[in-house]
Amino acid sequence: MNIVSDLKLLGWILDKLSTYSDKQRERVNEAINAIYAAWTRTFDYLKNNNGTYVPNQELSDLWNEAAYRTRLVNPELASQLQDKSRFWIHPALPRQKKILKLTEIVDELDRLNKKFE
Repeated sequence: MNIVSDLKLLGWILDKLSTYSDKQRERVNEAINAIYAAWTRTFDYLKNNNGTYVPNQELSDLWNEAAYRTRLVNPELASQLQDKSRFWIHPALPRQKKILKLTEIVDELDRLNKKFE
């Protein structure tokens, strides 16, 4: 190969890498937004209902969306968010796994924000 071909190949590779990086940043941004939306609605709900846990389809849907948006960024966190979605369908159901508290979700948001920077 000659140097021109090598430079073209290198340019193509760098283009692809920057595209992947941009896609990853977009995914992280979408995950942050979805988690934050679910968190704020849950916080507001609990504050206005004196911390009462009753089934709530809207909150379940929001946590499910957050799980979906997070899956490609952090599969383990997505699984935990999916558990939170199930919790809001049946809050009184006995759990084998610990459900993330809102304060723990803030910690996860901080970690995702660091990835975004």
